[in-house]
Amino acid sequence: MNDLSYTIVPKAATRKVYRNVALLLGILLISLQGFSQQNPLYSQYMFNGLVINPAYTGSSEALMMTVASRAQWTGLSGAPQTNVASVHSPWKLSRSAIGGVFIHDEVGVTNQYTVYGTYAYRIPVSEKAKIAVGGQAGVTYYRSNLDDLSIVTPGGIPDPAFAQTESRYLPNLGIGVYYYSDRSYLGLSLPAIINNKWDNQDAVATARQTRQFFLAAGHVFDMGPNFKLKPNVLLRWVEGGSFQFDLNANLLIKEIVWVGLSYRLDDSFDVLLQWNITKQLSLGYSYGYPINSLATTQYGTHEIMVGYRLKHHRNIVFSPRYF
Repeated sequence: MNDLSYTIVPKAATRKVYRNVALLLGILLISLQGFSQQNPLYSQYMFNGLVINPAYTGSSEALMMTVASRAQWTGLSGAPQTNVASVHSPWKLSRSAIGGVFIHDEVGVTNQYTVYGTYAYRIPVSEKAKIAVGGQAGVTYYRSNLDDLSIVTPGGIPDPAFAQTESRYLPNLGIGVYYYSDRSYLGLSLPAIINNKWDNQDAVATARQTRQFFLAAGHVFDMGPNFKLKPNVLLRWVEGGSFQFDLNANLLIKEIVWVGLSYRLDDSFDVLLQWNITKQLSLGYSYGYPINSLATTQYGTHEIMVGYRLKHHRNIVFSPRYF
């Protein structure tokens, strides 16, 4: 950013609007300076591992379709909004599996549209367990409508750094390995390998992608005839940056309803609910209570997920899937 000071001109002359615009600018600058430093956050990844690991492809042993919508930091103008759709399935009569993921992530005046194709090769290691090696390839379209911000210098002249629209296509690749059985899983993944650089001379928009590693593990324990407990953990490390983790515990009641709690380091406490409406259809919801520095300016995070598992043949009998 140059040495000039800036005045944000709100569209309505109220203190609340002024505060929201200022916060929006702060979010925007963070997103520009650290573009794709982290993948979009999710709360219910333990029920759809494809969003963090391409080797998860085909692990449902059926055609699995999932859609999810996440509203982060509700009540804060320009807060992140993420929508995800994914589909994956084993390839008939082979050890291969294929899938796809579409993600739309919106923060302030910036939008990211990401499409990935995924593939996994699954090797049986026992009667109930497999290890899969997977990869993904795709592209992200990034667009920032900076001219939507009303920012002028003290002299009343619009700042030229914000009087434009920035956009880029950024290709990327991802890899992962995933071990899973009917009761346990362990996965390691690197969803984005390429450190794409944002090629722009304007310091405000200087950014680059940074690799992020995921390690996920979980196990299902029997707690009597009607209850099962699934603790799981997700570790995340940003290359050259921070280490973070999530701790989760979900209780399954009569194979129908999941009730869970989650803690995300320095970010939130989450409550999770999932209803297995049928053996094929599930509906999930989570609410995240913020514990970070933005806790006083927002009302938490809501996430909804719907999953449908489609039989390839009417005579197939589904075994329970816990992740």
